[in-house]
Amino acid sequence: AVVSTQSGHYGRDPRGRIKLEGSREVVPSVSTTKKTTISLSDCLACSGCVTSAETILIQSQSTETLIRFLKDRRKEVVPVVTLSPQTIASTANKLGLNFMATASGIIGTLKSRGFKHVFSSVEGNDIAHVLGAKEFLQRRKESKTPVLASACPGWICYAEKTHGALILPYISKIRSPQSILGALVKTTVSRHLQRSISDIYHVSLMPCFDKKLEASRTEFKISKGSDIIPEIDLVLSTAELWELWGEDIRENCGKDVDHKFTSVLDLEKPYPMRTVPGGTSGSFSAGILRTSITELWNGRIPVDSTVDFKVLRNKDLREAKVTCEGETISFVQAYGFRNIQNIINKIKTGRCSYDYVEIMACPNGCVNGGGQIVLQEKCDIERVQEIFESVQNIVKTMKLDDILSKFPDVTLFETSYKVIEKSVSAISTQW
Repeated sequence: AVVSTQSGHYGRDPRGRIKLEGSREVVPSVSTTKKTTISLSDCLACSGCVTSAETILIQSQSTETLIRFLKDRRKEVVPVVTLSPQTIASTANKLGLNFMATASGIIGTLKSRGFKHVFSSVEGNDIAHVLGAKEFLQRRKESKTPVLASACPGWICYAEKTHGALILPYISKIRSPQSILGALVKTTVSRHLQRSISDIYHVSLMPCFDKKLEASRTEFKISKGSDIIPEIDLVLSTAELWELWGEDIRENCGKDVDHKFTSVLDLEKPYPMRTVPGGTSGSFSAGILRTSITELWNGRIPVDSTVDFKVLRNKDLREAKVTCEGETISFVQAYGFRNIQNIINKIKTGRCSYDYVEIMACPNGCVNGGGQIVLQEKCDIERVQEIFESVQNIVKTMKLDDILSKFPDVTLFETSYKVIEKSVSAISTQW
C-alpha cells in the first residue's frame, strides 16, 4: 500500500521515522515524492488505506485518554482492566525477567493506579474454546466447514473489506477473548458492587493495535435507555503500556504487592496465572480440538496426547490431524498474509480439506503483534515465545454448564460480520 503524506493519517516518532496512526513503524522509501511504502503484513486491516473514521477511533484510544480519565474520574467510577498474556511476555522480554515476576509487576502497577480488578484474557480463551467447540461440531454436522477463527481483528477487517460474502459465512460467530471479557466484565462487576454499568470503566491491554478497532465496533456496545455504552472503553497496546508505566512496572516486579488476577465468572476467586498450550495466539485450534475430541469420541482417545501440530510448508502453517474409528478431523494454524491467501484460495476453489483454521494476521501469531514492544534482536521473538510458553498448562477444562449456569443466553458471546464496500476515495493501486 502507498499512503500519501498529505492525508494527515501519519506522524513521526522522536527519530523522525514516519508512523501511521495506530499502526506499526514504517521506514520511508527513497523517493523524490512524499510517499511511504508499507508491507502487506502492516495493512491487513485496510481496504486501500485506513478510513478517516477508523483513524479517529484509533486516536481516541490513547495513553492521553487514560491519563485524563484517571486524573478526572468521579469517585463512584470503578476502573478495571483485562490483561493479555502476550503483553506480559513482551514486557518480560524487555525487562529480562520471567513471566510470573513480570505479571506481578504489571498487575501491582495497575492496582496501585486505582484499578480494582485485573482480569486475564485467558479466561476469555477458555470460554471461547468451549463455545467454539459447540459451534464447530454443529457446523460439521451441517457440512458447513471449514470454520475460520474470529479472534484476530486484522483478519476480520480484511475479510469484511476484501472478500465479503464469499468468506464471511465460514467465520466463527464466537467473539474473541477480548470481546467475551467485554460482554461480561461490566455486567458482573456492576452487579457485584451494586453500581450502574456506566460506572465501570474497562481498559484492555493487548498485543495488537487492531484491537482498538474491534472494541469500537457497534456490535460491542451496551444500550441503556438513550445511552450507548462501550463494553470496553479503552484499548492500549503493550508498547503504549510500557511507554506509560514501564519504569513503575520494573520497580514493582518482585515486590510483595497484590498481583492476582480476578475470575470474571466469580469475582470472589482468583484466576490462575497461565496460558493455554497449543500456540501463542490463544490456542483456538488446539483448545477447540481437545473439546471436540471429547465430544466426538467420548474419551476413546487420550486428549492430551493427540494435539500435536506438525509444520507444513512453513513454520506459520501447522496442522493437527486426529483419526478415530475411520473418521478424521483436521485443524490448522495459518499465520501471516501468505498463508491466509492460500487458505482463502482453497476455500474459493473448493479444495480446502481442513475442518477448522486458526487464522492470525501476524507472522508468529499474537506474540509478534504489531502493538508489542519493538524487538531489538531477531532472536528476541523466540525469547518472547519461550516466556509465553513457560506457563502453558491446561488446568481444569471448563465445561459448557459452567458458563450456562451463570449466563444462559449463549448469544451474549456471539457476534456478526458485514460486507464493507471499499471507499471511492480509497487508494486504487492495482496489486
